[in-house]
Amino acid sequence: MTNLREAIFAAIESRLTAIPSIGRVERMPAGDPDLFPALSIFDGVQEPIERGASHTRHELTITIEGFVEQADGVEAHAGLNDLYAQTVAALLTEPPLGGLIDEINEGGMRVSVAQLASESRLGFGLDFTIQFSTARENPALPA
Repeated sequence: MTNLREAIFAAIESRLTAIPSIGRVERMPAGDPDLFPALSIFDGVQEPIERGASHTRHELTITIEGFVEQADGVEAHAGLNDLYAQTVAALLTEPPLGGLIDEINEGGMRVSVAQLASESRLGFGLDFTIQFSTARENPALPA
């Protein structure tokens, strides 16, 4: 059986890769994107929020970074807004991630000019909070 955390990240990656016209989706990238639009998935902070006799409920924050490249700033901004909406729609479904997790919620978003080159590139960082439960004695297994 696949480790639950790995299954969560694989499901996120799969859903983001399915977004139409996406250039690249990369988990924990080592460098800047080279195809656009691009999405990057970053593992964040995980905290136990409930402990039971047989389970532990965790809250995990992930960040999705999105980048677009267009002919000018207006087109890039429109593309960024579209990529943001598609990202949220891909991840906020019922049941959450196909029932793999208990809950997923959108957090804050930060928009910036992407310092990747002299092209018209914009980027965003978008946080999501995920809650999931694991077996107390083995966090690789769902509760």
